[in-house]
Amino acid sequence: MMQKAQVFSLERNTSVRNRLTHSLEVADIGRTIARQVGENFKEAGLASVEDIRSLEAIVESACLMHDIGNPPFGHFGEEAVKQWFTKRAPKLFEESQGLLPMAHTDDRFYDFLHFDGNPQGFRIVTKLHTELDEFGLNLSYSTLLSTIKYPNLGRLPEKGLFSKKLGIFRSESDFYLEICESTGHKPKTRYFIVYLMELADDICYCLSDIADAFEKGIIESRSFKDELKKVFRDENTDWNLIKDIIPEQPITSFSHEVAIRVSRRCVAEAVTHFTSNFDQFISGEAPEIIDSIPMGKVLKCLKAFSRKYIYTAPEAHKIEIAGHKIVFGLLDHYGSLLSIKKDNFSHFIRESEMPKNSGLDIEWRVFNQLSKRMLKSYRHNNLRKKSEDEWFSRCSLIVDYISGMTDQSALRFYQNAMGIRLDH
Repeated sequence: MMQKAQVFSLERNTSVRNRLTHSLEVADIGRTIARQVGENFKEAGLASVEDIRSLEAIVESACLMHDIGNPPFGHFGEEAVKQWFTKRAPKLFEESQGLLPMAHTDDRFYDFLHFDGNPQGFRIVTKLHTELDEFGLNLSYSTLLSTIKYPNLGRLPEKGLFSKKLGIFRSESDFYLEICESTGHKPKTRYFIVYLMELADDICYCLSDIADAFEKGIIESRSFKDELKKVFRDENTDWNLIKDIIPEQPITSFSHEVAIRVSRRCVAEAVTHFTSNFDQFISGEAPEIIDSIPMGKVLKCLKAFSRKYIYTAPEAHKIEIAGHKIVFGLLDHYGSLLSIKKDNFSHFIRESEMPKNSGLDIEWRVFNQLSKRMLKSYRHNNLRKKSEDEWFSRCSLIVDYISGMTDQSALRFYQNAMGIRLDH
């Protein structure tokens, strides 16, 4: 995660955040929120010291994992996966299975057309770390439920509080339902701890993206204040909500002079709101905390400012376009393994060699570039499946491998695959 971008990919300035430093900041804010919520419950006689420590640990763990499934180049990597499967996968399915091109309406295809880092993260921690056993990272059920921002599996609901994205892929749906049954949690509803993790993420990325833009010289103090006031007017938000936080003098350190003060006020409001409406959060029927507290309007204005003045920066766009092409190209490269028959791919796995006279010289060499750990997970779960289901698992294997790359390694593998440069 240290070499995956938060906003600015392939950044050389070490003061600019990456996914790891962002996740550490989120974990710090999340633990602070959890501690204060726990103290409120303790004062009301509803929680013990041990309960507070457990809540802190779970929230912190969920925060540390919240971006673990993001592919290289973030949202543009996600879009590349979606577009590649839309354009390329039906024909590859036909070549491998000897059947008509696969319809996009096939339920097994749905997860790839709606690929997202959130369900990929759940897949990573539950299935892809199989060095010791089949239980992944062996996390508690509460911790696993706390990582699921969007409690959707199968197909996305047409409406609902959290209908924006998938939260669990079909490949992990049985395990998710098993967790719900074991804990008594209602499936397809948000676990109450997720609200705290989500707020910590909202606070951090709203503020850190602007801090990074200051660091890179994309924005400066005077224009920031002037343009932020315009955003507040456009969003019909009262400037008095933040007036006492923004210093009159020029901002020399956004993180110290603005971000810390905004963060503290958000946390205080959120803790009060969460503890006062706990029954609603337990049921999973509460809206996002950011939609329910005064400072949430401030965070939304900061998001709007970032969309208008930071994410549109030419240097960000240039890397995002390149990132999309890199991920799409890597899928073309490794996707050649989706055109071969199951028996040949199984031979690669079982015999660690190419079938004689198969003509699969290139595919065999591409296969040998895959992660041995992910191949082990694939072998554990899929070799006994019928041909069509195995093919979809092979799709997951390739996406698992590419999404696990860093921005730098994705660029390097792409250059090697395209013959642009060769590593020795």
